[in-house]
Amino acid sequence: MKELFFPQSICIAGASRDPAALGHIILKNLISGGYAGKIFPVNPHAESILGLRCYRSVKEVPDGLDLAIIAVPVGIVSSVLTECGEKKVPYAVIITAGFRETGEKGRALESEVLRVARENSIRIVGPNCMGVYNSYNNLTATFTSLVPKQGGVSFISQSGAVGTTMLAWAKKEGIGFSKFVSVGNEADLSLPEFLKYLASDKSTKVISIYMESVRDGRLLIDAFRSASSKKPVIVMKVGTTPAGASAASSHTGAMAVEDAVLDGVLKQFCIIRAKDPAELFGLASSFASLPLPHGRSVAVVSSGGGWAVECADLLEVKGLRLDPLPKDTLDIIDRMLPAYWSRKNPIDTVASSDAKAYYLTVKTLLERDYDMAFLIGYGVLGSIALPGLTEQDVEFAVKISELVKQYTKPVYIVDVLGPSQSDNARAFERSGLPVFTTVKSAVDVAAEMVRYNEYRERERSKTKSRFRSLRG
Repeated sequence: MKELFFPQSICIAGASRDPAALGHIILKNLISGGYAGKIFPVNPHAESILGLRCYRSVKEVPDGLDLAIIAVPVGIVSSVLTECGEKKVPYAVIITAGFRETGEKGRALESEVLRVARENSIRIVGPNCMGVYNSYNNLTATFTSLVPKQGGVSFISQSGAVGTTMLAWAKKEGIGFSKFVSVGNEADLSLPEFLKYLASDKSTKVISIYMESVRDGRLLIDAFRSASSKKPVIVMKVGTTPAGASAASSHTGAMAVEDAVLDGVLKQFCIIRAKDPAELFGLASSFASLPLPHGRSVAVVSSGGGWAVECADLLEVKGLRLDPLPKDTLDIIDRMLPAYWSRKNPIDTVASSDAKAYYLTVKTLLERDYDMAFLIGYGVLGSIALPGLTEQDVEFAVKISELVKQYTKPVYIVDVLGPSQSDNARAFERSGLPVFTTVKSAVDVAAEMVRYNEYRERERSKTKSRFRSLRG
């Protein structure tokens, strides 16, 4: 899919001078987004749009096109696609709606579009989709200009409106994206094909999916099996009730699948299931930002006893271990924390305001046999009562963030005030660590990361065993 996500030249069939038209919006977003390749607007009634020369048809565009974005009336999509075939265009993103999702007449139109595409060896995204985005070449070939910063999360969406809205939401939340594709009706290129591509894409660290329905169960299962052995896959599935399934069918014309069946498939391949967009991208951001825990041993450092107790309860429920502090570790920490600290794991610092002590404590724990650490309520005293502490808190927040890379172990930051009210939370996020506003959300993510790491290790062990047996 190199020409789809890394095109050197693009034509916009249906480019428009009307600022409200989709062909105008996508053209504007490509230009303003910083795409550096060649852009050829196609409109038989315009000399130029947004400073670019217009062409009357795709046939008049110079040779060497990699990608066509098609946003023309539904009745002429096939003829435009035929012209793309004459120009040897390998990929087309069909924005236009009015196909299978509308009934039998639309289904016939979609079949004709697919026939033309196959005759001309053109791979199609859509129809009835909202485009693609690649942060690594500023390809903003979609409806929204509010796209996330560069990062490791890639996103496949079966809903264009939900997908593009989530792009804007991810930008607001500071979540870094690699790629996005709105698959639309999946007349040709389908969710499983994009899943396999992203599983091999070097800039994609985690794959997130908004799923409404399943078109080909066997292909999807194969893609899930292949992708999950390489990187985390997180799915938010809607259409789980009869009413939701009916709505999904009228949306893209695809079939629903029994939710219990899909849930079994997801569990089999350790595909992580999210209940809502916040959880979907909270999980995705964490998997992309943090190293996987290599075991279940947890150390907790909390500025308040209540949070420490809550965390202990939740960790036990998830099967994660609060191993006791070894004597040498306890003695080291004893020299750094106030005399009245809890002297056990979880570590309750009893509202200590010494930022350096928190840093040294977390460092000591990561140096030992603990697989991960939780830091809860760090700097909260400065945030709510003693602003004079904030500068030092922020300084050591950066140092704590550096420990994650140094020891290749995750540190789960819980700040109930969140980035909107906490300088420390913003410092952690700027340093690349996700910030959780509840203890539960942090523990839930940690448990999923442990589960996925154990699954991946089992799969690697099976592969090694098969390889040894083949070698005899």
